[in-house]
Amino acid sequence: MMTTEKLAEELLSLWRILRGLSHPVRHAEITPEQYWLLRLLSRAGPLSIGEVASQLGIAMSSATSACKRLEKAGLLTRARQAEDERVVQVALTEQGRARIEAWKQRKREALTKLLSVLDQYEQEELQRMLERVLEAAGAHEVHSEFEQERQVITHDSHN
Repeated sequence: MMTTEKLAEELLSLWRILRGLSHPVRHAEITPEQYWLLRLLSRAGPLSIGEVASQLGIAMSSATSACKRLEKAGLLTRARQAEDERVVQVALTEQGRARIEAWKQRKREALTKLLSVLDQYEQEELQRMLERVLEAAGAHEVHSEFEQERQVITHDSHN
């Protein structure tokens, strides 16, 4: 196996380990659909249920029931639009934003723990190399990354 391929495999292994240690779906805290719905609202802000369904590639009925469950859990609000009563707008609550931030913090803590095996020099060297790779990858949009990760989690949850 070529060095680049081996490195890619090891980075993917690290990503899988990190996801296993920190991902809320892996910890059975939330369903994959609910997780992606919250992430979408976190990034996009308030949306109609139709927009949520469309962006997540799920049925309107699935989006509606997921939103109802998340509303019951206090993570989002649902409100009919004044100008069109048929349209239901959903938005994260403060508790929903706090939950997403807690998940991000858990991921950062897990990664920090994994990196602690490296001494300061090794961490600085790794940071320098990662900055080069990330700079080269800078042309990629956050949305494509979001979509790929959603597909992986959705696929993984079915296995």
